Amino acid sequence: MPESAPRSGLVLCTVESVRVHVLTGQHVVLLQPQDSDRLVPIWIGADQAHSIATRIAGIPSDRPLTHDLMMSMLSAASVEITRVVVKDLVTDASGQGSVFHGSVFLQVGQREVEIDSRASDAIALAVRCDARILVSEGVVDRASIAASGDDDTEPGELSVFRQFIESLPDEPAKGGGDSPDDPTKGSS
Repeated sequence: MPESAPRSGLVLCTVESVRVHVLTGQHVVLLQPQDSDRLVPIWIGADQAHSIATRIAGIPSDRPLTHDLMMSMLSAASVEITRVVVKDLVTDASGQGSVFHGSVFLQVGQREVEIDSRASDAIALAVRCDARILVSEGVVDRASIAASGDDDTEPGELSVFRQFIESLPDEPAKGGGDSPDDPTKGSS
């Protein structure tokens, strides 16, 4: 049962790019909200970065990647992914970082099922089936940065993201969790 518009409180986004920082090796997927010049950077693991980047670049793999396998299984069971949602940004137990939480929404016959997911896995699935990628307005407000890099209103914490994004190469990653914080720390 397709929806024509996102539910209130959700922002339709597209994958702007997947990048890797040359010095740290950290990967980030950049989501761009519709009709906005802002970006939502989500730190992701190398496997998810590779999965997303190769799919959006149209590069086939010799054997199915994990997300390809999941899509084949869903298709064989006549299950459709209707949308994915990056629903929250939660401070981790240490209080030092944050983790993006996501959901994958499945249409199973007449029933819709929400499956908890890492944001990166949800995005990797969405790019395989052209499902909508929605981000909660609260996450966009807390985590987005100016794409142009000249947003003087960013809180200090977000200015670190802007500096990091500006240091990334324009080439997509060739290629864990989804941590928006320090790029030198591992992903969960």
